[in-house]
Amino acid sequence: MCGIVSICYGSDNPALGLEGGELLKRLEYRGYDSTGGAFIGADHGIRLLKKVGAPSRVVPELGIDHQQGQRFIGQVRWATYGAVTDLNAQPHRMACKVPFVGAHNGNISNTDSLKPYLAAQGHDVVSDNDGEMLTHLAEHYYAENLQNPAPVLEAARLACRAAGLDLELPDRAYLLMDAARKADSKAEGSYAAAFADPQAEGVVAVKSGSSLYAGLGTDAFGDFVVVSSDLTSVLSKTRMLIPLSEGEGIWFTERHYVIFSLGQSCGFSRPKARRSKLNVRDTGLREPFHYFMDQEIASSPENLEEIIRYYFRSPETEGLFAAFESRVDLCKALVEKLLKLYEAPDEASLRVAFEALRKNPVHLELVERVKPHRAAIEAHQVMVSDERALLADLRRLEPEARETLALLDLVIIWKKRRRVTAHLQDLVKAIRETQTSAGRVFLVASGTSYHAALTGAYFFNHLAGVAVFPCNPGTFRSMYLNALNPSDLLIGITQSGETKDLVDIFQDVRSRFPALRRISLVNNENSRIPQELSEFYLPILCGPEIAVAATKSFLNQVAILYLLAASFSLNERRIVEQLGRARELIVETLRRTSESVEKAAQRLYLEPSLHILGTGLIGLAREGALKIREVVLNHAEGYDAAEFKHGPNTILGKNTLFSIHDLAGLLEAYEAQRGETPFAGGLESLKAWPELVERRFSNYPLLFVCPPDERDARITISQIHTHKIRGADILLIAEPNAELALAAGGKPMGQEQYWSSYVEVPRSGDPNLFVFAATVVLQRLAFRMSVLKMEYLDHLRVADHGVHPDAPKNVSKSITVD
Repeated sequence: MCGIVSICYGSDNPALGLEGGELLKRLEYRGYDSTGGAFIGADHGIRLLKKVGAPSRVVPELGIDHQQGQRFIGQVRWATYGAVTDLNAQPHRMACKVPFVGAHNGNISNTDSLKPYLAAQGHDVVSDNDGEMLTHLAEHYYAENLQNPAPVLEAARLACRAAGLDLELPDRAYLLMDAARKADSKAEGSYAAAFADPQAEGVVAVKSGSSLYAGLGTDAFGDFVVVSSDLTSVLSKTRMLIPLSEGEGIWFTERHYVIFSLGQSCGFSRPKARRSKLNVRDTGLREPFHYFMDQEIASSPENLEEIIRYYFRSPETEGLFAAFESRVDLCKALVEKLLKLYEAPDEASLRVAFEALRKNPVHLELVERVKPHRAAIEAHQVMVSDERALLADLRRLEPEARETLALLDLVIIWKKRRRVTAHLQDLVKAIRETQTSAGRVFLVASGTSYHAALTGAYFFNHLAGVAVFPCNPGTFRSMYLNALNPSDLLIGITQSGETKDLVDIFQDVRSRFPALRRISLVNNENSRIPQELSEFYLPILCGPEIAVAATKSFLNQVAILYLLAASFSLNERRIVEQLGRARELIVETLRRTSESVEKAAQRLYLEPSLHILGTGLIGLAREGALKIREVVLNHAEGYDAAEFKHGPNTILGKNTLFSIHDLAGLLEAYEAQRGETPFAGGLESLKAWPELVERRFSNYPLLFVCPPDERDARITISQIHTHKIRGADILLIAEPNAELALAAGGKPMGQEQYWSSYVEVPRSGDPNLFVFAATVVLQRLAFRMSVLKMEYLDHLRVADHGVHPDAPKNVSKSITVD
């Protein structure tokens, strides 16, 4: 995954480099192997600056932030095709046929065959980067169009007339759009890209399998249109988004734009820009946080409140919502009128449209109908619905309309809760029917979502007595796909709703077993899996997740799987109480374990490897290990506690795992012992003084996660004793338990270097609720280890070490919620 951004003004902007540099920095989580920017000014020249390194470093080093111009195309790279070199960095500038510049994010899978093809066509291919191949393709077809423009122009104008559009675009705009379409048909893969001819107006960008957002606005330097792989970077400039769907492209200048279709048939449209439901604050850092990962872990309690709000009835609003239910037609009509306000191009238009809504008979009639419940409306002080950003704008413009806005917010909540609760009942019913018909329930997911599925199976076993089969897409394909039957049930779990592996599974099942029901749990409700491939879906409701390592989405997935399982044994009131307890457990855990988690992080952040052993909680153990691998870049594995003794325990005692800290100690000891003796070479010195290595061997860290269950506690105590005498240090995460404390704290005879620590989470007495507390401990531990290691490596001046809690190396993610 990489990231692209482009912005276009009407004339030369002296601060274009500053704007472009800031936009590139917002993309850093998507790529940091290299950074580049291309500037086009009034002189129609291309100034290209690019270099290996992250934008936070490269932008000032190259002076990107001091450039000026009218158009900017920038890219951050996460390397796939081609090594991490300046030559493979993007954008790519060329003039094989015509002066041209472009950049892409994503992958062009037929790069190896395109390279000789382009060379044979007379192109000077100078790198191994797939972005260069794509840009050469666009240049190639653009040059052909310039040589013979008539057929392209005629077809384009026919398509415009067919769409009822009277567009007065420059000829080269049509030719460039057509070139992008032809390049897309030749290239294979998933990507987004931006191209420009410095001699012609505007920029063309395409969305072909990767995220791309577009917006228009005005700032101190005039009107602009901006496109980016990342929604937050667009929102940092404007709230007005131009609708852009998969398989479409956009040509734009500072104020004009047109959408065109990719694929065989050419089509044009000019949809109205709409106000985003999010603003930059929804996707930005808030005080006192310095990292998104920290902020997102801390948001877990309010995210659980969101689940309670939409999945269950509330006594406070039950009467009001019953009134809404008696006039569903009025409520839905009012919501439709509210959503029309997103089309208001500016605040003056928004104010006028809102005043018209307040005077509309639909609104006035609903106000009369809900008068008996006015107290519930007046008590609703904070806007919390999906349209809260729009309602906040309206409240700022019309502060006296607070009661109207509260009513609108409550109607929107009612409408969504109505759908969510219905689908919750549908899914519980589907699971029961699958059981009755001897079918199987498959929970299919990747990465963190797969670990949530494993944890969900724990809940279904304990709370529902229902066997579910958690598996990742590869396991599902290799073990179950050919053995499905129509009575089985497929539940996909995904944050983005676009996970390619899971999309493929849903498509395979749909084509081969059309009668098999497909349902999803998803955060991005407008994505492909819920909208195109699922019978229905349940929303995860955790909001945008900016940090690459998933934290709050995992906890919300776990919460929804908990309430699904609990629906088989508890009534609605009791489930709400339990989720409320889970919320309080998280709050108290974050407050009370801060010191002990910090102590553990200080001890562990330089350990090159560790194991997390979950007693019965394999999903949680694996997720904790994944977080450490992702953001600390230390090796970590998650195992079932009792399983560790079947082979993996050979790592205990003497092993050849040494950290940077160990090597530094080795060098210090060597220098102290060497005296005036000449340096004999590393290996020879170690042979001469074997005690140097002997002193560096240390215990291996094991992190036990033990729920409050008597049998699990006995197993954990046994495993602690078994492993600590063989060279393990112990970190224990559990509720207060005197026997566990004695087991972990007791120092084995002859093990003077033994270390242990006990992170006590608040007592719940419930193994299922313990999961919520243990989750945030493991997430906070990984976060603090990451920050400590990053600061340590920065202090040593280790370049490009890739340790970062929000944007670690080799992994990437796009923000897909709007």
